[in-house]
Amino acid sequence: MNAMLLSDLLIAKKYLMPQVGLGIVVGIFMCIMMENIYVIAPAIAAMTPFSVAFTILAFDERGGWEQFRLALPLSRKHVITGRYASFAVIAIVGFMTGIVATGLVIIAATLFSNVPQLAALMVNFSWQAIVLASITGVAVIVVMLSVVLPMVARFGMTKAVRFAPLIIFFGVFFLFTAGGNGEVPQFLANLASWVQTPEGTLGMAGIVVAAAAALYAASCALSIKLYERREL
Repeated sequence: MNAMLLSDLLIAKKYLMPQVGLGIVVGIFMCIMMENIYVIAPAIAAMTPFSVAFTILAFDERGGWEQFRLALPLSRKHVITGRYASFAVIAIVGFMTGIVATGLVIIAATLFSNVPQLAALMVNFSWQAIVLASITGVAVIVVMLSVVLPMVARFGMTKAVRFAPLIIFFGVFFLFTAGGNGEVPQFLANLASWVQTPEGTLGMAGIVVAAAAALYAASCALSIKLYERREL
């Protein structure tokens, strides 16, 4: 797994910094235009790993690296676990970059409070909203990778991208229609009230991280099984 992890990170090194820079520019631009400081972290956290991960996957298929890699003393299990580990590292980099960028904007808004665009960002400021927004950005990309990577392991990048949008569409459709008649169940109302407390915010952040990690681990196990059956 270490060799696979190092291989992916070496490829990512060339594209990670430009993508981080682009994510910061887009996140801050959205923040200023929407007058919403909470969009910076999730935008960067989602954009960075999404772009870099799909770049690595595309290079694998275009350059024929999959066949070459399997000629090395690497098992298919090591290939998959290393890839999941490298994408997790990239996701953490995106998350941390989003937090740092948000902090810098907060500092700028505090120091230059006479600038209307910056002052507007600090109206009704809430650290809890930043925490939840940041975790949500990471959770979104983890769920997306958890759905896409097993398909890539089984069919390859080209075929997988044909089915991924359809699966994601039906997933979003299910979430929007699961509410039925639109009435909010009492337990969800109670959960929303709990999340608004500091303890609830941190607790929900922990729950989301744990759930995303569990889904990612399950996706990795599935990808291992699918990749072992695939003919290259």
